[in-house]
Amino acid sequence: MFLGQAQGNIATSTFINTYSILASQTTYNFTTATIPAGLVVVTISTEDAAGDTTVSSVTIGGVSATQAAAFYQNQSTGTASSIWYAIIGSSTTSGNVSIGNAPLRIGIGVYTIENYISATPVYTNAVQGPNETTLSITTPSISSGSVIIAVRTSGDVYSHTWSGVTEDYDVNLGGFTGQTGASLDTSTIQAHTIESVGDTAATQGTSMAVAVWS
Repeated sequence: MFLGQAQGNIATSTFINTYSILASQTTYNFTTATIPAGLVVVTISTEDAAGDTTVSSVTIGGVSATQAAAFYQNQSTGTASSIWYAIIGSSTTSGNVSIGNAPLRIGIGVYTIENYISATPVYTNAVQGPNETTLSITTPSISSGSVIIAVRTSGDVYSHTWSGVTEDYDVNLGGFTGQTGASLDTSTIQAHTIESVGDTAATQGTSMAVAVWS
């Protein structure tokens, strides 16, 4: 038994770009390369010494997005990793992220998914580690022709490596926060272990989120 679509339909993902905003704000507006109409996935990394890193809403081209997976540490020097998605009716180059508190910095990754059966993820999960170098999530068996998207945020870690998925970006946010994302278009029916390893232990919290579409 596996999660996902029947054999024959093949979902595919495209990484658009990543964006960094190094300012303390409650609303972050971002301008992207052109995003075509369809299913859009946004990965979000935040860190805040004040503690509250909860993302309250995301809009993409004026369309409200749904949270797929998230871990908000909401503690002193906590990080947050979340994944959001929306179907937009026309192409756009803009979006915004609203956050309850005003974190010190935010990183955003943008993806599109085509040829999917359902816009609702078939699997989601998120984990955290106060100071771990390595974070990992193992999915149940999922179908071939599915899309895995993952995001990790680490305080005072500037470089990561991934296994089980392909790295799309790895960005140092202002010299304080590591923001990294990865994805995989699956070709076999199996469980997948998604692992991210930081170059050092995360001294100010670390978190990771994963979502799968089919």
